[in-house]
Amino acid sequence: MRKSASAVAVLAVSALALTACGAPKSSSGSASQGGDGAGPALAALNIKPRSELKEGGTVRFAISYLPSNWNLNSIDGNGVDNSTIASYTMPVNWVYNEDASFTENKDFLESYEVVEPKDGKGQVVTLHLNPNAKWNSGRTIDWADYEATWKAMNGSDKAFKPATTDGFNEIASVTKGEKETDVVVTFKKSYPDWSNVLSSILPKEGVATPELFNTGWTTYKDEWHTGPFAFDKLDKAQKMITLKRNDKFWGDKALLDSVSFRQLETPADVNAFANNEIDVVDVMINATAVNTAKKRADADIRAAGSRQWRHFTFNGKAGNLADQNVRQAIVKATNREAIAKSDLVGLPVNASELMLGNHFFMPGQEGYKDNSGDFKYDVEAAKKQLDEAGWKLPEGKTIREKDGKPLTVKYTVLTGVPTSENEGKLLQKDLAAVGIDMKFVNIAPDDMSKTLTAHSFEIMAFTWQGTNYPMANVRQIYGAKTEGDPEPSESNYAQLVNPEIEKLIPQIATEVDKTKRQDLTNQADKLIWDEVHTLPIYRRIGYAATPKNLANYGSATFQTIPVEDIGYTK
Repeated sequence: MRKSASAVAVLAVSALALTACGAPKSSSGSASQGGDGAGPALAALNIKPRSELKEGGTVRFAISYLPSNWNLNSIDGNGVDNSTIASYTMPVNWVYNEDASFTENKDFLESYEVVEPKDGKGQVVTLHLNPNAKWNSGRTIDWADYEATWKAMNGSDKAFKPATTDGFNEIASVTKGEKETDVVVTFKKSYPDWSNVLSSILPKEGVATPELFNTGWTTYKDEWHTGPFAFDKLDKAQKMITLKRNDKFWGDKALLDSVSFRQLETPADVNAFANNEIDVVDVMINATAVNTAKKRADADIRAAGSRQWRHFTFNGKAGNLADQNVRQAIVKATNREAIAKSDLVGLPVNASELMLGNHFFMPGQEGYKDNSGDFKYDVEAAKKQLDEAGWKLPEGKTIREKDGKPLTVKYTVLTGVPTSENEGKLLQKDLAAVGIDMKFVNIAPDDMSKTLTAHSFEIMAFTWQGTNYPMANVRQIYGAKTEGDPEPSESNYAQLVNPEIEKLIPQIATEVDKTKRQDLTNQADKLIWDEVHTLPIYRRIGYAATPKNLANYGSATFQTIPVEDIGYTK
Protein backbone atom coordinates (compact mmCIF):
# COMPACT_ATOMS: atom_id res chain seq x y z
CA MET A 1 0.00 0.00 0.00
CA ARG A 2 2.62 2.51 1.00
CA LYS A 3 5.79 2.65 -1.02
CA SER A 4 7.72 4.06 1.92
CA ALA A 5 5.67 2.85 4.83
CA SER A 6 7.21 -0.40 5.93
CA ALA A 7 10.36 -2.38 5.43
CA VAL A 8 10.12 -4.91 2.66
CA ALA A 9 12.16 -7.96 1.83
CA VAL A 10 13.89 -8.04 -1.52
CA LEU A 11 12.77 -11.37 -2.88
CA ALA A 12 14.89 -13.63 -5.02
CA VAL A 13 17.50 -11.15 -6.20
CA SER A 14 19.93 -10.61 -3.44
CA ALA A 15 22.34 -7.96 -3.02
CA LEU A 16 24.76 -5.11 -3.51
CA ALA A 17 25.52 -1.95 -1.76
CA LEU A 18 27.91 0.89 -1.90
CA THR A 19 28.59 4.02 0.03
CA ALA A 20 30.75 7.10 -0.13
CA CYS A 21 33.48 6.09 -2.55
CA GLY A 22 33.22 6.23 -6.29
CA ALA A 23 29.59 7.33 -6.50
CA PRO A 24 28.75 9.95 -9.10
CA LYS A 25 27.09 13.19 -8.15
CA SER A 26 23.36 13.38 -8.57
CA SER A 27 21.66 15.36 -11.31
CA SER A 28 21.10 18.16 -8.82
CA GLY A 29 24.72 18.15 -7.69
CA SER A 30 24.33 16.60 -4.25
CA ALA A 31 27.01 14.22 -3.07
CA SER A 32 26.52 14.15 0.66
CA GLN A 33 23.93 12.40 2.75
CA GLY A 34 24.38 14.46 5.87
CA GLY A 35 24.86 13.05 9.35
CA ASP A 36 28.37 12.18 10.49
CA GLY A 37 30.07 11.75 7.14
CA ALA A 38 29.90 11.97 3.40
CA GLY A 39 27.66 9.58 1.56
CA PRO A 40 26.88 8.51 -1.97
CA ALA A 41 24.88 10.56 -4.43
CA LEU A 42 21.33 11.01 -3.21
CA ALA A 43 19.76 10.91 -6.66
CA ALA A 44 20.56 10.21 -10.31
CA LEU A 45 17.21 10.61 -12.06
CA ASN A 46 17.84 12.67 -15.22
CA ILE A 47 15.18 15.17 -14.15
CA LYS A 48 13.45 17.01 -17.00
CA PRO A 49 10.28 19.14 -17.19
CA ARG A 50 7.28 17.57 -18.94
CA SER A 51 7.56 20.24 -21.67
CA GLU A 52 10.84 18.69 -22.85
CA LEU A 53 9.38 15.19 -23.10
CA LYS A 54 7.30 13.57 -25.80
CA GLU A 55 4.06 11.70 -25.37
CA GLY A 56 3.88 8.01 -26.05
CA GLY A 57 6.17 5.04 -25.88
CA THR A 58 6.61 2.30 -23.33
CA VAL A 59 9.12 1.36 -20.66
CA ARG A 60 9.79 -2.34 -20.10
CA PHE A 61 11.06 -3.00 -16.59
CA ALA A 62 12.76 -6.08 -15.22
CA ILE A 63 11.72 -7.18 -11.74
CA SER A 64 12.97 -10.03 -9.64
CA TYR A 65 9.61 -11.38 -8.52
CA LEU A 66 6.12 -11.12 -9.98
CA PRO A 67 3.79 -10.72 -6.97
CA SER A 68 1.38 -13.52 -6.15
CA ASN A 69 -0.51 -11.26 -3.74
CA TRP A 70 -1.17 -7.67 -4.85
CA ASN A 71 -1.87 -6.40 -1.32
CA LEU A 72 1.46 -4.77 -0.50
CA ASN A 73 0.47 -4.43 3.15
CA SER A 74 -0.15 -8.14 3.63
CA ILE A 75 2.62 -10.39 4.86
CA ASP A 76 2.53 -12.32 1.57
CA GLY A 77 2.56 -9.20 -0.63
CA ASN A 78 5.25 -7.28 1.23
CA GLY A 79 7.94 -7.20 -1.46
CA VAL A 80 9.98 -4.50 -3.17
CA ASP A 81 8.73 -5.38 -6.65
CA ASN A 82 5.12 -5.16 -5.48
CA SER A 83 5.94 -1.76 -4.01
CA THR A 84 7.38 -0.62 -7.33
CA ILE A 85 4.31 -1.66 -9.31
CA ALA A 86 1.97 -0.15 -6.69
CA SER A 87 3.53 3.29 -7.22
CA TYR A 88 1.89 3.24 -10.69
CA THR A 89 -1.48 1.84 -9.63
CA MET A 90 -2.23 2.91 -6.04
CA PRO A 91 -2.75 6.23 -4.21
CA VAL A 92 0.44 8.15 -3.40
CA ASN A 93 -0.12 11.00 -0.93
CA TRP A 94 3.43 12.35 -0.74
CA VAL A 95 6.15 13.37 -3.17
CA TYR A 96 9.53 12.99 -1.43
CA ASN A 97 12.40 15.39 -1.99
CA GLU A 98 16.08 14.56 -2.17
CA ASP A 99 16.49 15.14 1.57
CA ALA A 100 13.45 12.95 2.46
CA SER A 101 11.19 15.93 3.19
CA PHE A 102 7.83 15.73 1.46
CA THR A 103 5.02 17.72 -0.11
CA GLU A 104 1.45 16.76 -0.94
CA ASN A 105 0.73 14.89 -4.13
CA LYS A 106 -2.17 17.13 -5.14
CA ASP A 107 -3.71 14.40 -7.29
CA PHE A 108 -4.68 12.57 -4.11
CA LEU A 109 -4.23 15.01 -1.22
CA GLU A 110 -5.03 18.71 -1.46
CA SER A 111 -3.76 19.69 2.01
CA TYR A 112 -3.33 18.52 5.59
CA GLU A 113 -3.27 19.93 9.12
CA VAL A 114 -1.47 18.66 12.20
CA VAL A 115 -2.56 19.62 15.73
CA GLU A 116 -0.22 18.54 18.48
CA PRO A 117 -1.61 16.91 21.65
CA LYS A 118 -3.44 19.17 24.11
CA ASP A 119 -6.13 18.93 26.78
CA GLY A 120 -5.43 15.24 27.23
CA LYS A 121 -6.11 14.45 23.59
CA GLY A 122 -3.64 12.89 21.19
CA GLN A 123 -2.15 14.34 18.03
CA VAL A 124 -4.77 15.00 15.35
CA VAL A 125 -3.97 14.89 11.62
CA THR A 126 -6.63 15.99 9.17
CA LEU A 127 -6.28 15.05 5.52
CA HIS A 128 -8.23 16.97 2.90
CA LEU A 129 -8.43 14.50 0.05
CA ASN A 130 -8.79 15.55 -3.58
CA PRO A 131 -12.53 15.07 -4.24
CA ASN A 132 -11.74 14.14 -7.84
CA ALA A 133 -9.66 11.16 -6.74
CA LYS A 134 -11.49 7.93 -7.46
CA TRP A 135 -10.82 4.23 -7.43
CA ASN A 136 -11.00 2.60 -10.85
CA SER A 137 -14.43 1.32 -9.79
CA GLY A 138 -15.60 4.94 -10.01
CA ARG A 139 -16.11 5.41 -6.27
CA THR A 140 -14.54 8.48 -4.64
CA ILE A 141 -11.66 7.80 -2.25
CA ASP A 142 -12.96 8.88 1.16
CA TRP A 143 -12.49 8.70 4.91
CA ALA A 144 -14.08 5.24 5.13
CA ASP A 145 -11.18 3.76 3.16
CA TYR A 146 -8.78 5.09 5.80
CA GLU A 147 -10.93 3.75 8.63
CA ALA A 148 -11.18 0.30 7.05
CA THR A 149 -7.45 0.12 6.37
CA TRP A 150 -6.65 1.18 9.95
CA LYS A 151 -8.92 -1.52 11.38
CA ALA A 152 -7.28 -4.17 9.20
CA MET A 153 -3.74 -3.03 10.06
CA ASN A 154 -3.82 -2.11 13.77
CA GLY A 155 -3.49 -5.63 15.16
CA SER A 156 -6.78 -5.66 17.07
CA ASP A 157 -8.12 -8.50 14.94
CA LYS A 158 -5.54 -11.30 14.85
CA ALA A 159 -7.16 -12.86 11.80
CA PHE A 160 -5.74 -10.09 9.61
CA LYS A 161 -2.15 -10.76 8.47
CA PRO A 162 -0.50 -7.36 7.86
CA ALA A 163 3.22 -7.08 7.23
CA THR A 164 3.35 -4.69 10.19
CA THR A 165 1.02 -3.03 12.66
CA ASP A 166 3.52 -0.26 13.39
CA GLY A 167 1.93 3.19 13.37
CA PHE A 168 -1.58 1.87 12.88
CA ASN A 169 -1.55 0.63 16.46
CA GLU A 170 -0.77 4.20 17.57
CA ILE A 171 -4.05 5.52 16.10
CA ALA A 172 -7.00 5.96 18.47
CA SER A 173 -9.65 6.72 15.84
CA VAL A 174 -10.31 7.55 12.19
CA THR A 175 -13.44 9.63 11.58
CA LYS A 176 -15.11 11.78 8.95
CA GLY A 177 -14.47 15.51 8.95
CA GLU A 178 -16.76 18.12 7.47
CA LYS A 179 -16.90 16.26 4.15
CA GLU A 180 -16.63 12.63 3.09
CA THR A 181 -13.19 13.45 1.73
CA ASP A 182 -11.94 14.92 5.02
CA VAL A 183 -10.15 12.30 7.11
CA VAL A 184 -9.60 13.02 10.81
CA VAL A 185 -6.95 10.73 12.29
CA THR A 186 -6.50 10.95 16.05
CA PHE A 187 -3.40 9.32 17.51
CA LYS A 188 -3.18 8.10 21.10
CA LYS A 189 -0.38 10.63 21.72
CA SER A 190 2.26 12.30 19.55
CA TYR A 191 3.42 10.16 16.66
CA PRO A 192 6.38 11.70 14.77
CA ASP A 193 6.07 9.41 11.76
CA TRP A 194 2.39 10.08 11.12
CA SER A 195 3.10 10.81 7.44
CA ASN A 196 4.53 7.32 7.08
CA VAL A 197 1.25 5.70 8.13
CA LEU A 198 -0.84 8.06 6.01
CA SER A 199 1.19 7.90 2.81
CA SER A 200 -1.38 5.81 0.95
CA ILE A 201 -4.54 3.78 1.40
CA LEU A 202 -6.38 0.60 0.44
CA PRO A 203 -10.03 0.47 -0.71
CA LYS A 204 -12.53 -0.55 1.95
CA GLU A 205 -13.91 -3.24 -0.39
CA GLY A 206 -10.54 -5.02 -0.37
CA VAL A 207 -9.92 -4.98 3.37
CA ALA A 208 -13.41 -5.48 4.83
CA THR A 209 -12.67 -8.99 6.13
CA PRO A 210 -9.53 -10.96 6.99
CA GLU A 211 -10.18 -13.24 4.02
CA LEU A 212 -10.30 -10.31 1.61
CA PHE A 213 -7.22 -8.66 3.13
CA ASN A 214 -5.13 -11.84 3.30
CA THR A 215 -6.09 -13.69 0.12
CA GLY A 216 -8.54 -11.52 -1.80
CA TRP A 217 -5.71 -9.84 -3.70
CA THR A 218 -4.17 -12.99 -5.15
CA THR A 219 -6.02 -12.16 -8.36
CA TYR A 220 -5.38 -8.65 -9.67
CA LYS A 221 -8.57 -6.57 -9.31
CA ASP A 222 -8.29 -3.33 -11.26
CA GLU A 223 -11.30 -1.83 -9.44
CA TRP A 224 -9.28 -1.88 -6.20
CA HIS A 225 -6.52 0.22 -7.77
CA THR A 226 -6.13 3.75 -9.09
CA GLY A 227 -3.51 6.11 -10.44
CA PRO A 228 -1.89 7.22 -13.69
CA PHE A 229 -1.77 3.62 -14.96
CA ALA A 230 -4.31 0.80 -15.02
CA PHE A 231 -4.21 -2.94 -15.57
CA ASP A 232 -3.88 -4.10 -19.17
CA LYS A 233 -2.89 -7.77 -19.10
CA LEU A 234 -1.10 -10.43 -17.06
CA ASP A 235 0.99 -12.99 -18.93
CA LYS A 236 1.63 -15.82 -16.48
CA ALA A 237 3.75 -17.75 -18.97
CA GLN A 238 6.12 -14.78 -19.43
CA LYS A 239 5.65 -13.76 -15.77
CA MET A 240 4.84 -10.24 -16.88
CA ILE A 241 2.22 -7.63 -16.06
CA THR A 242 1.48 -4.79 -18.47
CA LEU A 243 -0.12 -1.51 -17.42
CA LYS A 244 -1.65 1.04 -19.77
CA ARG A 245 -2.31 4.75 -19.42
CA ASN A 246 -5.37 5.13 -17.16
CA ASP A 247 -7.93 7.19 -19.07
CA LYS A 248 -9.92 7.59 -15.83
CA PHE A 249 -7.08 9.43 -14.10
CA TRP A 250 -7.96 13.03 -13.25
CA GLY A 251 -4.43 14.42 -12.98
CA ASP A 252 -1.74 15.03 -15.60
CA LYS A 253 -1.97 12.35 -18.26
CA ALA A 254 0.82 9.82 -18.13
CA LEU A 255 3.39 10.60 -20.79
CA LEU A 256 3.97 6.92 -21.52
CA ASP A 257 1.38 4.78 -23.27
CA SER A 258 2.29 1.76 -21.17
CA VAL A 259 4.76 0.14 -18.80
CA SER A 260 5.48 -3.55 -18.25
CA PHE A 261 7.18 -5.51 -15.48
CA ARG A 262 8.72 -8.87 -16.34
CA GLN A 263 10.23 -11.33 -13.89
CA LEU A 264 13.81 -12.03 -14.93
CA GLU A 265 16.54 -13.47 -12.77
CA THR A 266 20.15 -12.34 -13.01
CA PRO A 267 21.86 -12.46 -15.49
CA ALA A 268 18.84 -12.81 -17.78
CA ASP A 269 17.72 -9.29 -16.88
CA VAL A 270 20.93 -7.50 -17.90
CA ASN A 271 21.28 -9.70 -20.99
CA ALA A 272 17.76 -8.70 -21.99
CA PHE A 273 18.65 -5.04 -21.44
CA ALA A 274 21.82 -5.35 -23.51
CA ASN A 275 19.76 -6.97 -26.30
CA ASN A 276 17.12 -4.19 -26.16
CA GLU A 277 14.42 -6.63 -24.99
CA ILE A 278 13.71 -4.56 -21.88
CA ASP A 279 14.43 -0.92 -21.06
CA VAL A 280 15.28 -0.77 -17.35
CA VAL A 281 17.18 -2.94 -14.90
CA ASP A 282 16.88 -1.43 -11.43
CA VAL A 283 19.01 -3.86 -9.47
CA MET A 284 22.44 -4.83 -10.75
CA ILE A 285 24.27 -6.77 -8.11
CA ASN A 286 27.82 -7.20 -9.43
CA ALA A 287 30.36 -5.80 -11.83
CA THR A 288 29.50 -8.42 -14.45
CA ALA A 289 25.92 -7.13 -14.58
CA VAL A 290 27.02 -3.50 -14.87
CA ASN A 291 29.52 -4.28 -17.61
CA THR A 292 26.96 -6.34 -19.53
CA ALA A 293 24.44 -3.49 -19.38
CA LYS A 294 27.06 -1.10 -20.75
CA LYS A 295 27.21 -3.12 -23.99
CA ARG A 296 23.93 -1.55 -25.09
CA ALA A 297 24.71 1.41 -27.32
CA ASP A 298 22.35 3.87 -25.59
CA ALA A 299 22.89 2.60 -22.03
CA ASP A 300 23.08 5.02 -19.13
CA ILE A 301 24.13 3.64 -15.72
CA ARG A 302 22.55 5.74 -12.96
CA ALA A 303 23.92 5.20 -9.46
CA ALA A 304 22.87 6.59 -6.09
CA GLY A 305 22.75 5.44 -2.50
CA SER A 306 19.90 3.08 -1.72
CA ARG A 307 18.17 2.06 1.47
CA GLN A 308 18.76 -1.64 0.89
CA TRP A 309 21.13 -3.62 3.08
CA ARG A 310 22.51 -7.11 2.88
CA HIS A 311 22.32 -9.39 5.91
CA PHE A 312 21.98 -12.87 7.42
CA THR A 313 18.78 -13.62 9.32
CA PHE A 314 19.01 -16.28 12.05
CA ASN A 315 16.00 -18.35 13.06
CA GLY A 316 16.37 -18.15 16.83
CA LYS A 317 14.07 -21.12 17.43
CA ALA A 318 15.65 -23.55 14.99
CA GLY A 319 18.04 -26.29 16.01
CA ASN A 320 21.33 -25.23 17.56
CA LEU A 321 20.58 -21.57 16.77
CA ALA A 322 18.23 -21.58 19.75
CA ASP A 323 21.45 -21.21 21.79
CA GLN A 324 22.30 -17.50 21.90
CA ASN A 325 25.95 -18.37 22.52
CA VAL A 326 26.04 -20.23 19.21
CA ARG A 327 24.50 -17.27 17.39
CA GLN A 328 26.96 -14.83 18.97
CA ALA A 329 29.91 -17.08 18.18
CA ILE A 330 28.80 -17.32 14.55
CA VAL A 331 28.81 -13.52 14.28
CA LYS A 332 32.31 -13.29 15.78
CA ALA A 333 33.54 -16.00 13.41
CA THR A 334 32.11 -14.29 10.31
CA ASN A 335 34.45 -12.14 8.25
CA ARG A 336 31.82 -9.69 6.99
CA GLU A 337 34.33 -7.51 5.18
CA ALA A 338 35.66 -10.47 3.21
CA ILE A 339 32.10 -11.31 2.19
CA ALA A 340 31.51 -7.74 1.07
CA LYS A 341 34.76 -7.69 -0.93
CA SER A 342 33.82 -10.92 -2.65
CA ASP A 343 30.29 -9.76 -3.48
CA LEU A 344 31.53 -6.42 -4.79
CA VAL A 345 34.60 -7.58 -6.69
CA GLY A 346 35.13 -5.58 -9.86
CA LEU A 347 33.20 -2.53 -8.71
CA PRO A 348 35.08 0.73 -8.01
CA VAL A 349 34.40 0.63 -4.27
CA ASN A 350 36.23 0.12 -1.00
CA ALA A 351 34.41 -2.67 0.83
CA SER A 352 35.61 -1.47 4.24
CA GLU A 353 33.62 1.73 3.72
CA LEU A 354 30.47 -0.24 2.97
CA MET A 355 30.23 -2.14 6.23
CA LEU A 356 27.02 -1.67 8.15
CA GLY A 357 26.98 -1.54 11.94
CA ASN A 358 23.35 -0.60 12.51
CA HIS A 359 19.95 -2.14 11.80
CA PHE A 360 18.15 1.20 11.34
CA PHE A 361 20.40 3.99 10.10
CA MET A 362 22.67 4.02 7.08
CA PRO A 363 26.28 5.25 7.30
CA GLY A 364 26.28 9.01 6.87
CA GLN A 365 22.65 9.29 7.91
CA GLU A 366 21.79 11.36 10.97
CA GLY A 367 21.61 9.04 13.99
CA TYR A 368 24.01 6.42 12.62
CA LYS A 369 26.29 4.67 15.11
CA ASP A 370 28.28 1.51 14.57
CA ASN A 371 26.99 -0.71 17.37
CA SER A 372 28.78 -3.86 16.22
CA GLY A 373 31.85 -3.38 18.43
CA ASP A 374 31.22 -6.36 20.73
CA PHE A 375 30.75 -8.57 17.69
CA LYS A 376 33.74 -7.70 15.55
CA TYR A 377 35.47 -10.43 13.56
CA ASP A 378 37.44 -12.39 16.17
CA VAL A 379 37.98 -16.12 15.60
CA GLU A 380 39.59 -16.72 18.98
CA ALA A 381 36.74 -14.98 20.79
CA ALA A 382 34.27 -17.19 18.92
CA LYS A 383 36.14 -20.33 19.94
CA LYS A 384 36.30 -19.20 23.57
CA GLN A 385 32.57 -18.49 23.73
CA LEU A 386 31.74 -21.91 22.32
CA ASP A 387 34.10 -23.57 24.78
CA GLU A 388 32.48 -21.75 27.70
CA ALA A 389 29.02 -22.67 26.45
CA GLY A 390 29.93 -26.35 26.54
CA TRP A 391 30.50 -26.84 22.82
CA LYS A 392 33.86 -28.64 22.97
CA LEU A 393 36.10 -29.79 20.13
CA PRO A 394 36.95 -33.48 20.76
CA GLU A 395 40.54 -34.46 20.14
CA GLY A 396 41.09 -35.53 16.56
CA LYS A 397 37.77 -34.09 15.33
CA THR A 398 36.89 -30.93 13.40
CA ILE A 399 33.29 -30.47 14.57
CA ARG A 400 32.38 -29.37 18.08
CA GLU A 401 30.02 -31.40 20.24
CA LYS A 402 27.87 -30.94 23.33
CA ASP A 403 26.32 -33.89 25.14
CA GLY A 404 27.33 -36.03 22.18
CA LYS A 405 25.48 -33.77 19.72
CA PRO A 406 27.46 -32.22 16.83
CA LEU A 407 27.35 -28.44 16.32
CA THR A 408 25.59 -28.31 12.96
CA VAL A 409 23.64 -25.44 11.41
CA LYS A 410 21.83 -25.12 8.08
CA TYR A 411 22.09 -22.37 5.48
CA THR A 412 19.31 -21.93 2.92
CA VAL A 413 20.65 -21.22 -0.58
CA LEU A 414 18.59 -19.50 -3.26
CA THR A 415 19.65 -21.60 -6.20
CA GLY A 416 20.83 -19.65 -9.20
CA VAL A 417 21.31 -16.47 -7.16
CA PRO A 418 25.10 -15.90 -7.20
CA THR A 419 25.18 -13.67 -4.11
CA SER A 420 23.27 -16.15 -1.98
CA GLU A 421 25.55 -18.97 -3.11
CA ASN A 422 28.74 -16.95 -2.67
CA GLU A 423 27.87 -15.75 0.82
CA GLY A 424 26.96 -19.28 1.87
CA LYS A 425 30.30 -20.69 0.76
CA LEU A 426 32.24 -17.98 2.57
CA LEU A 427 30.18 -18.36 5.74
CA GLN A 428 30.67 -22.12 5.66
CA LYS A 429 34.44 -21.65 5.49
CA ASP A 430 34.41 -19.16 8.39
CA LEU A 431 32.31 -21.44 10.59
CA ALA A 432 34.44 -24.49 9.84
CA ALA A 433 37.42 -22.57 11.26
CA VAL A 434 35.75 -22.53 14.69
CA GLY A 435 34.34 -26.06 14.60
CA ILE A 436 30.80 -25.43 13.31
CA ASP A 437 29.49 -27.68 10.54
CA MET A 438 27.28 -25.73 8.14
CA LYS A 439 25.16 -27.69 5.69
CA PHE A 440 23.34 -26.29 2.64
CA VAL A 441 19.62 -26.50 1.91
CA ASN A 442 18.68 -25.49 -1.63
CA ILE A 443 15.39 -23.78 -2.51
CA ALA A 444 14.11 -22.03 -5.62
CA PRO A 445 14.08 -18.21 -5.41
CA ASP A 446 10.31 -18.26 -5.86
CA ASP A 447 10.03 -20.19 -2.58
CA MET A 448 11.91 -17.61 -0.53
CA SER A 449 8.87 -15.80 0.87
CA LYS A 450 7.12 -19.05 1.75
CA THR A 451 10.25 -20.40 3.46
CA LEU A 452 10.66 -17.26 5.56
CA THR A 453 7.03 -17.02 6.66
CA ALA A 454 6.92 -20.76 7.46
CA HIS A 455 10.18 -20.40 9.46
CA SER A 456 11.49 -23.48 7.65
CA PHE A 457 15.09 -22.28 7.63
CA GLU A 458 17.97 -21.70 10.04
CA ILE A 459 20.20 -19.10 8.33
CA MET A 460 19.27 -17.19 5.19
CA ALA A 461 20.89 -14.25 3.43
CA PHE A 462 18.75 -11.67 1.68
CA THR A 463 18.23 -7.91 1.43
CA TRP A 464 16.01 -5.64 3.47
CA GLN A 465 14.61 -2.53 1.82
CA GLY A 466 14.58 0.34 4.31
CA THR A 467 12.31 3.37 4.17
CA ASN A 468 12.41 7.15 4.49
CA TYR A 469 11.45 6.58 8.13
CA PRO A 470 14.34 4.71 9.80
CA MET A 471 12.82 4.91 13.29
CA ALA A 472 9.40 3.63 12.27
CA ASN A 473 8.40 -0.01 12.01
CA VAL A 474 10.79 -1.30 14.67
CA ARG A 475 8.16 -3.83 15.69
CA GLN A 476 7.75 -5.16 12.16
CA ILE A 477 11.08 -7.01 12.03
CA TYR A 478 12.30 -7.04 15.62
CA GLY A 479 9.25 -7.21 17.87
CA ALA A 480 6.03 -8.94 18.83
CA LYS A 481 2.84 -8.77 16.77
CA THR A 482 1.42 -6.15 19.11
CA GLU A 483 2.44 -4.65 22.42
CA GLY A 484 2.13 -7.26 25.16
CA ASP A 485 1.80 -10.13 22.70
CA PRO A 486 4.39 -12.91 23.19
CA GLU A 487 4.13 -13.99 19.55
CA PRO A 488 6.61 -12.47 17.07
CA SER A 489 5.48 -10.15 14.30
CA GLU A 490 4.69 -11.76 10.95
CA SER A 491 7.91 -10.27 9.52
CA ASN A 492 10.01 -11.15 12.56
CA TYR A 493 11.55 -14.13 10.81
CA ALA A 494 14.08 -14.65 13.61
CA GLN A 495 11.15 -15.30 15.99
CA LEU A 496 12.97 -13.51 18.82
CA VAL A 497 10.98 -11.22 21.13
CA ASN A 498 13.18 -9.37 23.63
CA PRO A 499 11.38 -7.77 26.63
CA GLU A 500 13.83 -4.85 26.71
CA ILE A 501 13.28 -4.12 23.01
CA GLU A 502 9.53 -4.35 23.62
CA LYS A 503 9.84 -1.60 26.26
CA LEU A 504 11.74 0.62 23.83
CA ILE A 505 9.44 0.19 20.81
CA PRO A 506 6.54 2.39 22.07
CA GLN A 507 9.02 5.00 23.31
CA ILE A 508 10.72 5.15 19.91
CA ALA A 509 7.34 5.37 18.20
CA THR A 510 6.18 8.42 20.16
CA GLU A 511 9.27 10.37 21.28
CA VAL A 512 9.13 13.84 19.69
CA ASP A 513 12.67 14.92 20.57
CA LYS A 514 14.73 13.76 17.59
CA THR A 515 18.00 13.34 19.51
CA LYS A 516 16.34 11.34 22.28
CA ARG A 517 14.52 9.26 19.70
CA GLN A 518 17.75 8.43 17.88
CA ASP A 519 19.34 7.45 21.19
CA LEU A 520 16.43 5.13 22.02
CA THR A 521 16.69 3.57 18.56
CA ASN A 522 20.40 2.93 19.04
CA GLN A 523 19.66 1.34 22.42
CA ALA A 524 17.33 -1.05 20.62
CA ASP A 525 19.97 -1.65 17.97
CA LYS A 526 22.53 -2.73 20.57
CA LEU A 527 20.04 -5.22 22.00
CA ILE A 528 19.38 -6.59 18.50
CA TRP A 529 23.12 -7.12 18.03
CA ASP A 530 23.26 -8.93 21.38
CA GLU A 531 20.30 -11.15 20.49
CA VAL A 532 21.88 -11.91 17.10
CA HIS A 533 18.55 -11.53 15.43
CA THR A 534 20.00 -10.27 12.15
CA LEU A 535 23.61 -9.77 11.09
CA PRO A 536 24.02 -6.71 8.81
CA ILE A 537 26.79 -7.01 6.25
CA TYR A 538 26.73 -3.91 4.04
CA ARG A 539 24.44 -1.40 2.41
CA ARG A 540 23.87 -1.15 -1.28
CA ILE A 541 24.24 1.41 -4.00
CA GLY A 542 21.35 1.34 -6.40
CA TYR A 543 22.60 0.80 -9.96
CA ALA A 544 19.93 1.38 -12.60
CA ALA A 545 20.49 0.79 -16.31
CA THR A 546 18.27 2.89 -18.58
CA PRO A 547 18.31 4.31 -22.10
CA LYS A 548 20.04 7.70 -22.19
CA ASN A 549 16.87 9.46 -23.36
CA LEU A 550 14.67 8.21 -20.51
CA ALA A 551 13.88 11.09 -18.14
CA ASN A 552 12.63 11.32 -14.57
CA TYR A 553 13.74 7.83 -13.68
CA GLY A 554 16.85 6.22 -12.28
CA SER A 555 18.27 5.67 -8.82
CA ALA A 556 17.63 7.64 -5.62
CA THR A 557 17.93 7.29 -1.88
CA PHE A 558 14.75 9.14 -0.89
CA GLN A 559 13.51 11.19 -3.82
CA THR A 560 10.41 10.24 -5.79
CA ILE A 561 9.03 11.62 -9.06
CA PRO A 562 5.39 11.15 -10.07
CA VAL A 563 5.22 8.21 -12.46
CA GLU A 564 3.09 10.16 -14.93
CA ASP A 565 6.14 12.36 -15.56
CA ILE A 566 8.38 9.51 -16.71
CA GLY A 567 9.01 9.81 -20.42
CA TYR A 568 11.46 10.11 -23.29
CA THR A 569 13.14 13.33 -24.35
CA LYS A 570 12.01 14.90 -27.62
